[in-house]
Amino acid sequence: MFDDEDDYDYEDPYGPEMTARERAEGFIRTAVLFESALAFVAVGLGWFVDVAPWISASWDSDSVSAVLGAIGLGALATLPLLVAFMGLQYSDIQSLGELQDYMDREIVPLFREATLLELGMISLAAGLGEEALFRGVIQSYLHQLMGPEAGPAVPILLTSLLFGLVHFVTREYFIISAVMGAYLGLWFYYTGDIIVPIVIHTLYDWFALAYMKKYAPVDDENSSD
Repeated sequence: MFDDEDDYDYEDPYGPEMTARERAEGFIRTAVLFESALAFVAVGLGWFVDVAPWISASWDSDSVSAVLGAIGLGALATLPLLVAFMGLQYSDIQSLGELQDYMDREIVPLFREATLLELGMISLAAGLGEEALFRGVIQSYLHQLMGPEAGPAVPILLTSLLFGLVHFVTREYFIISAVMGAYLGLWFYYTGDIIVPIVIHTLYDWFALAYMKKYAPVDDENSSD
């Protein structure tokens, strides 16, 4: 019936192939909306279990210098994570190399054409939403549920494992996320200030995204002008 190709002008129902920039814009919108929504989930869940997600000793002090101090402490506390991140980039562990290959092939093309400011927006949304939910509500609720005599170890461990599970991409990424969750949980517990893990999370994510954007190899099949 369609012997002549000109008789059948097929139109792709999904539209033309996206450019790298269009793909990045879609990724940015989705990521920012999703991560921001976690903040609302944190508020709702916190209301349900009677836990305030925005526990901040510095903010409650009504002191600008205390808030700036918490931000500065968070920035300093990010440095060990950045050192660890760079160490993993040059690690000879085979499974980490496979994880890196997966990230370069499947994840980085989604945001390669994003600007540094846009990557910062994603990172800030993730820092606010995820820390409000995991450290602000879940860890605080578990600590409240178990009582102060139980200590911080179990609430931090359980929250970190959950944090790793929701970031599960590969086994290695689960482990890395869980360890990072424990690090963030310790800072939150010992400072009593959600600002500190928010800053750590935001700066780490921003650095990691910017590094991958710059140094991940370009896959010509997944990029188009």
